[in-house]
Amino acid sequence: MEALTQAKNVILGSQSILILPSPESQGDSIGAGLALFFTLKKLGKNVNMPMGPLPERLGFLSKMEEENKDFIISVNTKKSPISKMRYEKEGDELKIYLTSEDGYLSPENVRLMGQTIKPQENQIPDLVITLGADSLESLGKSFSENIQIISEAAVLNIDNQALNENFGDINLVDITSSLSETVLSLVESINGETEPKTATALLTGIVWSYQNFRNPKTRPKTFEAAAKLIEKGADHQKIVFHLYKQKNVPQIKLLGRILEKLELNEGKQMYSAALTEKDFQECRATSKDLAFAVEELKFNFRYLPNLLVLWESHASPVVIKGVFCSPSQELVNRLLENFEGNSKGGSALFLVRENDLNSAKEKILNII
Repeated sequence: MEALTQAKNVILGSQSILILPSPESQGDSIGAGLALFFTLKKLGKNVNMPMGPLPERLGFLSKMEEENKDFIISVNTKKSPISKMRYEKEGDELKIYLTSEDGYLSPENVRLMGQTIKPQENQIPDLVITLGADSLESLGKSFSENIQIISEAAVLNIDNQALNENFGDINLVDITSSLSETVLSLVESINGETEPKTATALLTGIVWSYQNFRNPKTRPKTFEAAAKLIEKGADHQKIVFHLYKQKNVPQIKLLGRILEKLELNEGKQMYSAALTEKDFQECRATSKDLAFAVEELKFNFRYLPNLLVLWESHASPVVIKGVFCSPSQELVNRLLENFEGNSKGGSALFLVRENDLNSAKEKILNII
């Protein structure tokens, strides 16, 4: 995507960046904004993202910003290599002494970095990133307080609204995705790696935007993005607990584990996940907790072709149990003609007399 490449280049070419999330899409724009904030800080950029009071459900995100308390002094040694370094403490002061090989070290070679450091007054932003705003005016107070900065800096407009006015110098507008999905692509193109707190911020935006995947706009690529973020360390359990106050932690963990394990078989047009006994133990869940996860997935997989979830039973000898959801009653019937089980509401609950998940899955694929 040309706009994505342009967005990447303008970010890498900027040193001082102001991120302005829209007040209209709070969970999505705040999650996406924090993900950018963490990513750009890691790159050594001077970044500021003003945030007013957050809704109670999003309060845990503001705490994530405070997790890194490191205060870093970064010294560019390309032109002035450092030959000696020492420090001493005098009363309440800590003094750090740096000696360069040529005896000269310019203040321009030294930068202060860290989550808690505010931009220096003389570091006027050379890039403004807006998130979730269809126009500059829709930023509200953030716009009125930063009119001069916005007028002088380059503007990267990231949005997903069809009525977006394309007011930016670069417009990264995708009406088929949440802001957090778009920012995930941007973060990957810039950095390649996604840290756990960045992944958690992005998954928060996705869960908020799609109402925990129950929004009809949820698409296959949304599940793929969620699975990728969980694999990167996103805390799905924490997100759902804070956004929806779910009390059954094992069910939430099990849903996250299924999302993490989802695989797509393009030939069969089927998503599948296989759960071992270890998966249940680590989630502190039982097969009874699967009903919650499957119902969540069934509701949202209405836009997906077919869904298969397999798990190891506690029977002796071990057998493989499964649930298969499909818009095709013919496929459901075909499955039940070959395996023991029953049908309900476009789904089949069945068992395969195998003790190996891969073997059971192979048998099923040969049938459907």
